[in-house]
Amino acid sequence: MDIQRSAGRSGRYRRFGLAGAATLGVLLLGGFAFSLAGRPAAVGADLAWSGEVKRGEFIHEVTAAGSLFAPQIRSITSRSDGTVERVHVLAGHVVGPDDVLMELSSTTLHDDLQKARTALDAAEAEARLQRSRAEDDYLNQQVTLAGIEADYAAAQFQSDAQQKLARINATSELDLRTAVSKAGTQKRRYEAARAQFERYPQTRAAEDAATAAKLTQQRRDFARLGQQIADLKVRSGLAGTVQSIDVEEGERVTSGKQVARIVNPDNLIARVRVSERDAALVQVGQVARLEMGRQTLEGQVTRVEPVVHDRLVTVDIALAGAGHTGLRPDLSVTARIEIDRAAQTLVLDRPAGLRDDQKSLNLFRLDGSGRHARRVSVGIGRISSRQVEIASGLKAGDRVILADMTEWLDEPEIRIR
Repeated sequence: MDIQRSAGRSGRYRRFGLAGAATLGVLLLGGFAFSLAGRPAAVGADLAWSGEVKRGEFIHEVTAAGSLFAPQIRSITSRSDGTVERVHVLAGHVVGPDDVLMELSSTTLHDDLQKARTALDAAEAEARLQRSRAEDDYLNQQVTLAGIEADYAAAQFQSDAQQKLARINATSELDLRTAVSKAGTQKRRYEAARAQFERYPQTRAAEDAATAAKLTQQRRDFARLGQQIADLKVRSGLAGTVQSIDVEEGERVTSGKQVARIVNPDNLIARVRVSERDAALVQVGQVARLEMGRQTLEGQVTRVEPVVHDRLVTVDIALAGAGHTGLRPDLSVTARIEIDRAAQTLVLDRPAGLRDDQKSLNLFRLDGSGRHARRVSVGIGRISSRQVEIASGLKAGDRVILADMTEWLDEPEIRIR
């Protein structure tokens, strides 16, 4: 009987111990859970990149994307109708102003040139014949005038003689009147012939002018066709680089059709498009930094377009210096246009997600260990493409998280794990 009571008492102690241990475990787990619930939210260190507030120079700049543009670009057009027989160059070839890009052929032009040559020869022969006839006419007028002058002199002599005879009653009234009338008629005839002879140089000049005009037109037609034949060899007209060849061999082209484009790669500008809001700050003469891959060049704003297209404004930037290598039209470029500078101010790298029109935002400021960050309200001054000016809320030496923390903005404090 004693043995049975001892075993029962031992079982009760065991049950009490297990119950106590379970209760203690529940309390410990509850306390641990409570402590976890009260801890700040954790953010991975790889997602919470940060930056330091510094006192120094702040460069207020506007960023715009665009490409290089060649102001000196020539569109080569065909000046004659023809068929492309041979193309001598391809895109990328460097050419001089007189280099032949391609050759065309045109049977019609050659036929028209031959007809124009024949017409010109006929017109020149007609002009020579007219000059010869004009010289003969001049000589004939001289002979005619001389004869009329002689007849007038004879009639005048006869009239004078009859008048003398009449004074001594040695002639009849009829003979006197006949002689005087004949002298008057010969005088008028002589005066008309003399006037015609004196006007002959003017008449000759008018006829020569008409002949010369006709001959000039014939020569122009012939020269025009000759030039069209010469234009069948299409030349660049500009020293530069072939940007494109727009026809193929065997293709029929008409006068005025673009067949190639030539650019001068030594004279390039950057043409970028600035947002309409930032464009209000951009002015001619401002300094700009141009980034093209690994290459960076200085530039200066030369033109700001006065109109807005798709909420963007076109800005031209001249490249400083000369002899730039590796540059070509249409090369992508990023321009950073300097608006102004502040010598001593609080500067911070631009936080992710910051809008250009924001005046304040919430950032997480790291403590000395870099393992905890507390949310602070920060006043923003001027905003640049890569930096912002701190107006309030932070001081020099503070480190803040620059990554996009929108997901944790409701948290007053976070942990960095």
